[in-house]
Amino acid sequence: MRKSFQTYLLRVFLAFVITWGGALSLPALALADTLASEIGATGLRSAIIQVGDVRPTDIVADEPLGEGHPKVPDAPNIVADYAALCTKDGLVLWERNSRAQVPMASATKIMTALVALEHRSLDSTMIVTYGAAYTDGSSANLRVGDTLTLRQLIYCMMVPSGNDASVAIAENVSGTEYNFTKLMNEKAAQLGMVDTHFSNASGLIDDGNYTTARDYLILVRVAMANDFFRETVAMQYVELEVSGRKISYYSTNYLLGNFYGANGVKTGFTDAAGYCLVASAKRNNFEFYAVVFHSSSESQRFSDARVLLEWGFAHYRTVDLINAAIPVAELACLSWIDKTVSVVAESPVSVELFDYNGPVTQDVTLVEREGTIRKGEVVGYVIWMQNGEVLAKVDLVAAETVYEPGFWERIGIWWDRFWGSFSGKPKHATSTTNLPKYFDLKIVHVNS
Repeated sequence: MRKSFQTYLLRVFLAFVITWGGALSLPALALADTLASEIGATGLRSAIIQVGDVRPTDIVADEPLGEGHPKVPDAPNIVADYAALCTKDGLVLWERNSRAQVPMASATKIMTALVALEHRSLDSTMIVTYGAAYTDGSSANLRVGDTLTLRQLIYCMMVPSGNDASVAIAENVSGTEYNFTKLMNEKAAQLGMVDTHFSNASGLIDDGNYTTARDYLILVRVAMANDFFRETVAMQYVELEVSGRKISYYSTNYLLGNFYGANGVKTGFTDAAGYCLVASAKRNNFEFYAVVFHSSSESQRFSDARVLLEWGFAHYRTVDLINAAIPVAELACLSWIDKTVSVVAESPVSVELFDYNGPVTQDVTLVEREGTIRKGEVVGYVIWMQNGEVLAKVDLVAAETVYEPGFWERIGIWWDRFWGSFSGKPKHATSTTNLPKYFDLKIVHVNS
């Protein structure tokens, strides 16, 4: 009785650690059950999430952090030895040993699913062979002779990480798993995954099966562009009828339902690969992909991914550069001696940017001329740049109308300028701008 109560307390504690203080859910409790069962053999210490570190060789915006990382005081603290983080558009925000070739365990199944979807329809009928049914490792409990559609087999492979389903897919698409890996490697080459090689469809075998965190950022972006793949890897639970049997599957990705915005994608583990996770999350219009290879424990890989994703959401964000209500400059009216016209942006400007990518410059160009300047007339522009790339450009327009001088006014202006030339008085007003050279990009640091 006492042992049972201790196990219950441990289960709740672990679920709390996994969700980092959030509401408990079935996936979190399921992971806690798994860890609790492991603790009997390995001890409590191995299941507790470790404090990560920041390494001088970690890279932010293509620059190593260096000792003390003064430019990035809130750089991510994680345990995994190989990792990377990017936006949906492929901008790499952070990386650690991201070009080292390492095994990726069941994260291999991302490529297996992608290749299968490109070579067979979802309704294709497939039969489970003896070799597939008796594949070692994680299983979807398929039996010899089971008949499933590709749709069902991908559910079996991606949700509970069934190695049997992976082999069944490979054999039905290409005849043998070996032949299927040729398609996987062809796809990798097509995508530019130059440091990747696949030797099997499940990730169960590490020999000859390797990639890099950078290459897997390429793969996950392509895979998540497929609607069915995207739908599948977001599933916490699926129930299938297989040859008359109803089987329930729970996702091995415990970020789903426990981390705000989590929507994929795949876990993995072997002794050589360590604990791996390719994770994704979407909040509002932002989606990020994190690759975590060779973390220290099942729970730690989720913690590592959470840290990276939260850091991404904090530092890649929408920034309002300018609005259309506040004058940003005064434009000299060359036909007059002392008149200027207020200038505003034609429209508000907001951009998505990575705040650690360097300062944002704002360059104002005003076009001075004589004659009438009418309200709404384009009289210049502003260009914003960061790290050598143009972020945005907007036209500047006159906020009011200033008419050119009449006949007698022109005579008076000519006379004033004539006499003023002897004393060095200017012929017209000077254009000025209210915008500084650099945009005030405030970086809000987060605790990693």
